[in-house]
Amino acid sequence: MTISSLRTPEFITFTGLDARTDLARALHIATVYPVEFGVLFSGTRQGREPRYPDRKTITHIACAGLPQLAAHVCGGYAWRINTNTPTGLNLTPFRRVQVNHPSPDAGAIAREMEEWGGPRGVAQTCDLEFPAGTAVDWLFDRSAGEGRAPEEWPQHPGGNRLVGYAGGIGPGNVGDVLRKIAATGPYWIDMESGVRTDDWLDLDKVEAVCRAVYR
Repeated sequence: MTISSLRTPEFITFTGLDARTDLARALHIATVYPVEFGVLFSGTRQGREPRYPDRKTITHIACAGLPQLAAHVCGGYAWRINTNTPTGLNLTPFRRVQVNHPSPDAGAIAREMEEWGGPRGVAQTCDLEFPAGTAVDWLFDRSAGEGRAPEEWPQHPGGNRLVGYAGGIGPGNVGDVLRKIAATGPYWIDMESGVRTDDWLDLDKVEAVCRAVYR
């Protein structure tokens, strides 16, 4: 089965814009392909690790004109969102907010999104069946950003629900992953480690994925 015969993702999320990312090139990619770029947030890792850009870099990213941005919120920030506790974050530039919490409360996340003016919440699941609730978008991810591919992928839940798939995806295997997912409805794929070189986002790898999926 060729990629051209499969349902392609509604968009691809590339997580981890950083201080070395050529934002003009990222914008060009996002105008050619349906791409969402993700920015990682952590109270303890911000500005200390390449994947977690400092506030100045985040400001540059927010002003770059990228058509679809997502915030991927980790650590203490995620715990606060999951319990409707103020985070002090300004996430208004982001269309979606992914809350990386091991036991996400979809209702709490959705309420927090409403308070921020309506970004769509995203929660992670490790189960081989997507949760039934639709208060947030669900992302299947057993990798936690470490580039580990799962042994199985859950089936699409059917209908027009948008769901996501992550874990060990990169330019070398994205075609095989899409064949294994074989989605019957709207979905996106998310990748982080698979499109990095020396832990910096590699736009050559990003473009290679886009060409493989949307050729």
